Amino acid sequence: MPAMPTTVVALGFCNRSLGPGPGPDLSSYFRFLKTLSWVPYPVPTASQGGGAKRQNVHLEQMLYDGVSATSTWLDDVEERLFVATALLPEETETCLFNQEALAKDIKEMSEEMDKNKNLFSQTFPENGDNRDVIEDTLGCLLGRLSLLDTVVNQRCHQMKERLQQILNFQNDLKVLFTSLADNKYIILQKLANVFERPVAEQIEAIQQAEEGLKELDAGITELKRRGDKLQMEQASLQELSKLQDMYDELMMTIGSRKSGLNQNLALKSQYERALQDLADLLETGREKMAGDQKITVSSKEEIQQLLHKHKEYFQGLEAHMILTETLFRKIISFAVPKETQFHTELMAQASAVLKGAHKRGVELEYILETWSHLDEDRQALSRQLEVVENSIPSVGLVEESEDRLTERTSLYQHLKSSLNEYQPKLYQVLDDGKRLLISISCSDLESQLNQLGDGCQIFPEIISVSH
Repeated sequence: MPAMPTTVVALGFCNRSLGPGPGPDLSSYFRFLKTLSWVPYPVPTASQGGGAKRQNVHLEQMLYDGVSATSTWLDDVEERLFVATALLPEETETCLFNQEALAKDIKEMSEEMDKNKNLFSQTFPENGDNRDVIEDTLGCLLGRLSLLDTVVNQRCHQMKERLQQILNFQNDLKVLFTSLADNKYIILQKLANVFERPVAEQIEAIQQAEEGLKELDAGITELKRRGDKLQMEQASLQELSKLQDMYDELMMTIGSRKSGLNQNLALKSQYERALQDLADLLETGREKMAGDQKITVSSKEEIQQLLHKHKEYFQGLEAHMILTETLFRKIISFAVPKETQFHTELMAQASAVLKGAHKRGVELEYILETWSHLDEDRQALSRQLEVVENSIPSVGLVEESEDRLTERTSLYQHLKSSLNEYQPKLYQVLDDGKRLLISISCSDLESQLNQLGDGCQIFPEIISVSH
């Protein structure tokens, strides 16, 4: 028997994706296999001798031709089937028809091969030289046909699912077109009916319309996702784009109507927020102004900080008054009398608080300025008293010459004269300090003034005694 071709004996598949397209023509293969089935295989006997051997060779040749034909057909099918190609939606139905026909052909081919295998088992001698090879080859071919049958059936199942998804997509697209048209008619009719109604009622109608369109919007979005996944044909995508344009046009109509209605309501809402903020600022401002008039601080810098915060807060209050008044003028045409009265009263109260705040700010500026001058004068006097203190001799005279006594006397007279010269300025500084302490409470400042006053009393006494 001729050697079996490698493609028949060593069967295998590449792991490739399924592709569309009908199987090759089977007519010639089927005719040949059926011919094999119809051949009356004689059962050889021992008495036939050489004639039986010739019959076996003839039978092997026929089987070889059948196996070669089947293997060639399988090679052709696999080559076409396992090529990865993109399947367009419009090709799915045709491809499904071809794949189902191919599955039928594979089934018939398997049945014919099985018949030939059975005939071979019945007629071929048990001790034939090529019996094992032929049995293995026929078994491999049947296994190959079985595997191919499984793959094609899976392919058919996938195509049926895809075809159903395409049909569902097209049906859902039609449903959304109908739903959008119905919603558009209902919404425009409802907006026309409430055109003469109050603004709030018109806004409510628009909000209801927008809420009703959310489901439609979600449906369009989902359909787009499905269309991208299915890689739908251009015609369906154009229809989907048309649906989106119709939806966007309706939303623009609703949005334009809503924008006009919302303008006054937005201004009023903005004014009401500003009015509430002004009322809160005014309440806090009253609390700030109602505090103790005498300020307790620890330093001049603290007064400066208080003045800065005071200006910052009440300048903010004044700016918010201006903003609130500006917004009120924009909504005054549709404001009710009660709102106008409340606005007028609140503005009057804010003006009164600002007037008091301005007065308090002037007082704080005066306190800061007075304290600054007082610090300068106090420091100058302290330096002068320090000079006097350092000029007083630390050791008294016991026995000195007349010249030394005269010199010492002259020194004390000069120091006394200097103290007398500083005296008016000293009293002025102490008086300014006392007046400042009426408005503020500061222990450090009070201690500094007391120290200055004590020094001015002690030094004259020392000089008088020494003199």
